[in-house]
Amino acid sequence: MQQESLIYAINIIIGAILAVLLTQHWRLAGREPNLGYWMAAAWMMTAADVLFAMRPALPYWVGRLFPTLMVTVGQVILLLWSMRAARRGLTPRLGVVIVIVHAIALAGFLLVGVSAWRTVFNGTVWSALALASYVFLRRAPESLRGTLAIPAFVFLAHGLFHVMRLTLATVVAVRGAEATSAWLSVIGDVEVSFFMVALFVSLLVAHLHLRNEELRAALDDVRLLTDLLPICAWCRKVRSDDGYWQRLEDYFAARRRVTFTHGICEDCQAEHVGAPEPTGS
Repeated sequence: MQQESLIYAINIIIGAILAVLLTQHWRLAGREPNLGYWMAAAWMMTAADVLFAMRPALPYWVGRLFPTLMVTVGQVILLLWSMRAARRGLTPRLGVVIVIVHAIALAGFLLVGVSAWRTVFNGTVWSALALASYVFLRRAPESLRGTLAIPAFVFLAHGLFHVMRLTLATVVAVRGAEATSAWLSVIGDVEVSFFMVALFVSLLVAHLHLRNEELRAALDDVRLLTDLLPICAWCRKVRSDDGYWQRLEDYFAARRRVTFTHGICEDCQAEHVGAPEPTGS
């Protein structure tokens, strides 16, 4: 019990530090939505660790139901963010269904009193959520795929860990090895620390890298607009750095994220089309 208390205390400290840092970063970034997902997931995971540590003082059914369910909620929040990052559209209803199904299953295990298969079921849910997050991040737009590669790898490692853990838990459930079951619980608690640190640090690095690329693109735009552009006095083509003459639209479209739309000014309309007829009242 002392070993478990020490592990939970370490997890709570790590989770609280990460949650506070994410909250502060979220506020400084103008409450950016992506950071909001990470912040909510970090606080949810930390709260789950607090309840895990308080299990001996809680009613049995509360300690066996709510902490585990809060971990699932945190994983669902991260999955929803992964779907948002992949431009796949958010489906909060799917997340709600997953949480409800997990809650019903946990309540069923409490009534039946089977703890070994409970570990198997939890591992199945958590591995599926982590691997789904990995798949969505790998299907993100090409411009974001490289930036999200490290968080995707962390999700993959987390999912594979739970696959291994639920496989061992299945063996334990079949053979009834209680000592091995206790070690599985300890290994899972230790893995939480590594997962939270690796995931949220990689998310922050990816976020900062993306913001740095956006600032570089904005700086390139400023430099482009402040340069002297050689332009033909007759056809209005622009000479590029390579010495080629391009249409003004093509020149800017190749260097800036600009889409041109065409209209006609009053002078050109009067000269080429004719003066517009006055509208009646």
